[in-house]
Amino acid sequence: MADSVAPRYICFLCKRKFASAALLTKHKQLSELHRRNLTKQEEESQQRKEELRQAIAAVKRQLQDVEATLNKLDVPDESLETQRFNLEMKCRQAMSEYGQVQEKLETNRHQQLCERLQGTDGGNPPWSLTGAHETTVGRLQMSAGASSWQGNKEVQEDRFLTDVELQAPGGQRIVGVIVFDGHSGSLCVDIMMDWLPRNLQKCLSAKPALTEEHLKQAVTEACVLTDDEFLVKAREREALDGTTMVLCLIWPDEGRQKTRSRLLVANLGDSRAVLCRQQGSTLGARRLSEDHKPGRPDEQRRIESCGGVVDMQGVWRVFTPGPATFGGRSLLWGLAVSRAFGDLLMKEPQRYGCTGVTGPLVSAMPEITLSELNVNEDRFLVLACDGIWDVMDDEEAISVCSEHKTADLASRALVRRAFELGSDDNLTAVVIAWQVEEADNEKKPRLD
Repeated sequence: MADSVAPRYICFLCKRKFASAALLTKHKQLSELHRRNLTKQEEESQQRKEELRQAIAAVKRQLQDVEATLNKLDVPDESLETQRFNLEMKCRQAMSEYGQVQEKLETNRHQQLCERLQGTDGGNPPWSLTGAHETTVGRLQMSAGASSWQGNKEVQEDRFLTDVELQAPGGQRIVGVIVFDGHSGSLCVDIMMDWLPRNLQKCLSAKPALTEEHLKQAVTEACVLTDDEFLVKAREREALDGTTMVLCLIWPDEGRQKTRSRLLVANLGDSRAVLCRQQGSTLGARRLSEDHKPGRPDEQRRIESCGGVVDMQGVWRVFTPGPATFGGRSLLWGLAVSRAFGDLLMKEPQRYGCTGVTGPLVSAMPEITLSELNVNEDRFLVLACDGIWDVMDDEEAISVCSEHKTADLASRALVRRAFELGSDDNLTAVVIAWQVEEADNEKKPRLD
């Protein structure tokens, strides 16, 4: 019998071997050589990203010129058609490499964060690059896959939960997922990850039974309660932090067919939930939430009735009607969403010297929709932040996801595709797939 081979502890970046895992970890945390190599690797990747970005822009300009020429012609031009085809292929290849470079950057960035926190009081990183969770609800097997990229922003303020578990007063299990998209800092989004699930359970437990109306009330109460609790902390710290949220809860539709369940979507802000539904031989996108933008007519009326100002400055924004004194500074504050957690200065501008405001300009009251989930027609559900929807419509997102067999692969593809299309925001997507649980069926739910 061959002698057992001792494991090798190798830093491939620095091309060095170590006698133990502890020494390898120490090298990654403290070595100046490792730090320099990480910096060099980051710089090379960033340089390649910029080269690809410029190449993509140049090819797109060429494509526009060719298409403009073709549109002016009375008869087809085969050489120009061939040129257009070749340019389209070149653009796709450059965009694909652009996504590959960023994916490597995201992985290295998160790995470095984990290494810095290893062995310290910092514990686990505040955000995850990927996530997966499998569970059952009634007779449904469910699989949630998540992917989250920092993208081209300086910080990562997106968060997600794929394993929300609630118990109704009658003992029924309710499962869910949440996507948060923080802004103006990470304090609010990090707190919501902990406080909101806790308050959802607290408010649900106070109801006499599980009904749709009671569940809607519990979700609304939990959102308002959690926001009120956070605003106390925000006042103490003079924090401007906020976050949007889209939440999905699924539970069995008792008394109906085993293939039917109920689905609740609650939304604050401009993250979005989109359901993929089979329509004959084609797949259709059904939006289950509506974005809370300040320019939405009903949102604009609410804001202006409270004394706020809605104006187009690149995008529609809500502003305080005048400056406020906050954190020792005079601020005229604005926000590109009309509902969110946190955002103290938009909730209570009058507290900080801004006159003419009669109520919160940004609301923590969620909009809630209830739907029947039928696995014979409904294929999967996408929850994603606005970084996805800024560059993709609902149908395109569904199309990208449907090309992949599992929820985790679909979420990863969706985030990468949004980056390739030019989104400069943080990017987060959660995809939920399901199938009816049969005896001795241990297969993972698939999208196809």
